[in-house]
Formats: sequence, C-alpha cells, structure tokens
Amino acid sequence: MDMFENRHAFWMADQAKGRAGESRRRLLEGHGESEKLFAKNIWWPLSGNFDFLHAEFEVPSHRDGSFYLDFAYVRPPHLIDWEIDDFATHGKHVNRRTFEYERDRQNQLTLDGWKVFRIPLDMIREHPRKCQQFVWQVMGKLYGDFKTSDRSELSLLKREIVRLAVGYKRSFTPEEISLPLVSVCSMRARCSMS
Repeated sequence: MDMFENRHAFWMADQAKGRAGESRRRLLEGHGESEKLFAKNIWWPLSGNFDFLHAEFEVPSHRDGSFYLDFAYVRPPHLIDWEIDDFATHGKHVNRRTFEYERDRQNQLTLDGWKVFRIPLDMIREHPRKCQQFVWQVMGKLYGDFKTSDRSELSLLKREIVRLAVGYKRSFTPEEISLPLVSVCSMRARCSMS
C-alpha cells in the first residue's frame, strides 16, 4: 500500500469513529470513487496531508435537516466546501426539483459563511494540473499557503493582517484593515465554541 492509500484509509477510519447514523452512512457510502480521485490526484499532491479536511461533512440546514459537503476544509478564519460534480448526477439527469435544491443549498451554505467551489469530475480526470492550480490559488488567496503543520510564529490576527495587506497591493489605513478583521474575530469565536 502506497503512502496515499495508507493515509487515506487512516483518515477515513478516524472520521468514521466519531460518526453515527446518517452521518456515518453518508461517509461510508457517499465518499466514493469521484471523491477519492479528488483526494488522490488533486489534494494529496498539493498538501501531503488531510489536516482540517473532512469528507461528507454534515452541516445543519435551515429546514431542520442537514447538508452533506463532499469535502469541508474547516480552518479558521474560513470555511471551504469543495464539491466534486459528476455530469451524470449534476447535469445530465437534473430535473426542476434537483436544480432548485442545488441552488438553495449553495445559497444557504454561502449565507452561513461557506465558500463553495464546484469542480467537475471530468476536469479532475482530464486536467488534474488545472484543478491543482485552482485549488492552490484558492488556498493561497485565503491562507497564504497550504502548510498546516508548519505553524507560523505570528498569531492568527497578525497573519490575517499580513494576508489583507498583501491583498491591498497599496498603502492602507488602520480603518481599512480593521473592518475585515472584525469578521475574522467573530468567525474565530464561532469556531472555538463548536
């Protein structure tokens, strides 16, 4: 068994330990070949780990149910949903109810602070490098890097100030930097309470 297969099996078993009922079933049955292909050909080559990544992550919905995310990357100050979309499921056989549900689901997740990224399965198969570049861009823009085990000596707040400063690409005032930091602090407080 190669390194990826070993780590992937361990990661899946570790997640299954803390789940029961529908959440466990969705993990064991919903994390199929498409999702594993993303993990193996896109995620693993970029990060070399599964830190902060959760398969078939359960998010309570506004209708007293749950949404299940293909991959949730939960690392403050952001919540990222990586959706792997197969054309047969999300395009070819779509009906009006499915179409409405998918849009409502994405709107609700966005409203709840999730950044939703949809990646076509065909792109993962045929253009893995393009997918890797996109994932790398997202992670770079939001976090500055992909390294999670290499903790910076800067606090989260200071790292966020540096990230915002790099994004401005110009001089900025303290007021300009403080407004986005309020949302970072509130997100951090919410994540630490859960």
